[in-house]
Amino acid sequence: MQPTITIEQANQQVEEYSKKAREALPAEARYSLFASEQRGDCNDPSDNGPKNRVLASRTYQIEGLEKDKIPTYFDALRTWWQSHNFRVLDNNPPNEYLWVENNTDSFRMALEANPQGGLFLTSTSPCVWPNGTPIPEAQGTAEPTAETSVAQSDPRTADTAAGAESGQPRKVRQRPRPAADDEEDFSQTDWTEDSAY
Repeated sequence: MQPTITIEQANQQVEEYSKKAREALPAEARYSLFASEQRGDCNDPSDNGPKNRVLASRTYQIEGLEKDKIPTYFDALRTWWQSHNFRVLDNNPPNEYLWVENNTDSFRMALEANPQGGLFLTSTSPCVWPNGTPIPEAQGTAEPTAETSVAQSDPRTADTAAGAESGQPRKVRQRPRPAADDEEDFSQTDWTEDSAY
């Protein structure tokens, strides 16, 4: 129940990250808005936080680049992100999906290539309070109004397997955070006991 940036600020930052990440790609790349969430529903957040928060997201289709050089675009963006305070969350499969998170503000970005050679750049905010101030539980019974626009006639699918088959980009915000490493101290385990196996 901590204060956050506002949804307007989240939208501004999503656009800013989308524009800045383009520095890593060739100048001939063209960007067309594929999907946009101005005030997306965050009532089932992956961070297990309180309800009634919202998020901002943009997905741009990248056109005008050579398909046979897709691995170099992934390398270039990975290098750019890591030098701009992002860490890699998922890079599987390599040169098809790269998902990162900013170490300071938790904004996430992804680059995805579909089987047809299409490239998509997505930027997503963390869950925020619409006005930056936590909504008391008594006032939070109404669902936030989602403002979503999709530039394609085919809606994106939340199912990652179906998304890969259809050539549509994944919804970054619906991918869970990686599990924390198991902190069990194996040097303290007595491997001679039957219960250890």
